[in-house]
Amino acid sequence: MSASNDYSKLAEKCYRLANEAKTEADRIACLELAQNWLEMASRQDEMTHDQIAEAEKLERERKAAPETPQPQAPMGLLRRLLGFFRYNP
Repeated sequence: MSASNDYSKLAEKCYRLANEAKTEADRIACLELAQNWLEMASRQDEMTHDQIAEAEKLERERKAAPETPQPQAPMGLLRRLLGFFRYNP
C-alpha cells in the first residue's frame, strides 16, 4: 500500500473522530489534522519515484542518527529560578 493511501486513511480516521468529538476545539483540531493528512497524500501523489526514494532514505538516516542531548542548566541557576517563583506569605 502506498504512503498516499495511508495518509488518506488517516484523514478519514480524523474525520470520524471529528464527528465524535465532545468539544468544538477537539472537533476543529481533528478537522485540521484531516486536512493536513490530505495535503500530504496529495503531495505524495505528485512526487516522482526518485523523490520518494530520496525522502525515505533521508527519513531512515534521521531515525538512525543519535539524538542530540539538550543543554542542561546548572543546578544552582535552576534552584535560584525556582526560589524566585516560590510563594512566601
